[in-house]
Amino acid sequence: MDSTQNITQQPSLAIDIDSGSLTYLAHGSGIKPVMATIDFDNAGTGMKQELENAVYDTPLLLDDYHHTTIALHAQHFVVMPAELVPAASQVFQASFSSLDGELMTCLVKNTDAAIACDVPQGVMAFLQRTFGNPELLHHLAPLIAYCAAAYADDNGCLHININDNVAHIVATRGGKLQLANSYPYRSLDDVLYFALAAFKECHFDPHADKVLLTGDNHLRATLTEQLRERIAHVMPEVFPPQALTLGKEAMTMPFSIIATAFYSSF
Repeated sequence: MDSTQNITQQPSLAIDIDSGSLTYLAHGSGIKPVMATIDFDNAGTGMKQELENAVYDTPLLLDDYHHTTIALHAQHFVVMPAELVPAASQVFQASFSSLDGELMTCLVKNTDAAIACDVPQGVMAFLQRTFGNPELLHHLAPLIAYCAAAYADDNGCLHININDNVAHIVATRGGKLQLANSYPYRSLDDVLYFALAAFKECHFDPHADKVLLTGDNHLRATLTEQLRERIAHVMPEVFPPQALTLGKEAMTMPFSIIATAFYSSF
């Protein structure tokens, strides 16, 4: 039997890690996708120890995978031209006075951009050792890559992925990245302000350009109504066609884990 064929038939693993939890999705040809979220204990032991506990308590994460992609949520980050990656440390410290952990950089697929971010000490080494040199990304990279590819022929597009307490906003024009940021918020009024400010900053036309939303259904519906009072074209984000291979379960999965799972195919 062809050994190469065996490898490519192995499932793939996507992991999305934020400060309070780890969400994973195991998927592949011929297998039923498995997705779950593991909440951290938040016992004050630090991110590396929280990750170790979550991973070692979940045998499925330690199976053999054809490819593993991991998105790390980092509060302190800089989106920059890819050509500045060799000087990423200087670029990061020009925006933030100090580096609390370790600097991680990733190129963003389908763009000329890169992201430099601050990752807690020891986390990268643990992930690389445990998952066999996985693809490590900043949490915005999958959303940016998807938007740049899916809307390459469109004019101004403001993409909003809204969840509890944080809204991720990416702006593209003709598939070119214009803006990307994550905004913690207390109320939807905050998100509305951030969205309209980003729309204006990118010089988008409220009558011709559009806003596309994904994320929590209730929050998205409310924000859609508010935005439609000011912008003509506000609609749901187009679902990645690659994710249809997951079956109907995909429609209930967080957009962030889907974008991470299919990052390499965007």
